Amino acid sequence: MSKLPVPVEFRLPEGWEPVRPEEWGVENAAFMAVRRETPGGYVPILSISGDWRLDYTTLDSIADESVALAQAQADQVEILDRREIGSEEAPAILQLLGVSATIDGRPWELRQGQVLSGLVDLKDPSRRVVVIYTVTCSAEQFDVVGREFQAFMSTVRPVAPDGSSGTEGADSPESAGPTG
Repeated sequence: MSKLPVPVEFRLPEGWEPVRPEEWGVENAAFMAVRRETPGGYVPILSISGDWRLDYTTLDSIADESVALAQAQADQVEILDRREIGSEEAPAILQLLGVSATIDGRPWELRQGQVLSGLVDLKDPSRRVVVIYTVTCSAEQFDVVGREFQAFMSTVRPVAPDGSSGTEGADSPESAGPTG
C-alpha cells in the first residue's frame, strides 16, 4: 500500500467496506474499498492514490496519463466525458471512461470515474500534490455506483498540518495519508 503525501478524510457510502489494496493486487493505492453486495457479478472498487508532481505538467496531461494507464490494462478505453472543475489553487478534472476489459476470461463493459485533484504549493507552483479518486464498476452498475461516488466525493476533505479538517463533531470519518 502506498501513502498519500497529504492526508485526506472522507466518509464511505453505505455498503462500501475498506479492504487492503495489496490483497486485491493493487500496489499504488493509499486506500481502497469495495461494494460486495451489488447485482451484476462485478465488485465495484473505489480507490485513492496520489503523489507529488514536481513539474509543470498540466492536470489535463496527467488525466491523459491516467487514460494511458487504463489503456495498458484493458482491451479498449474511451473517454466518455472530461470536465475541468475546482479552482486555480486546487484545480481538478472529472473524467468518465468507458472500458472494455477481459477479467479472468470474462468480458466486461466497465465505467471508471476519476477525479484528479491538484493542490498547488503557493510558494513554489512547480510543486503540487495530485490525488486521484477512482471508482470502477460495470456499465450496468454505474447509475447507482456513480451517485455513490458523487456522495463520497462530497465528503472528501484534506487534513491540515495541525490535524484539523473542518469536520469536527461529525461521525468518525475514514482517512488516508501519512496519518491514516
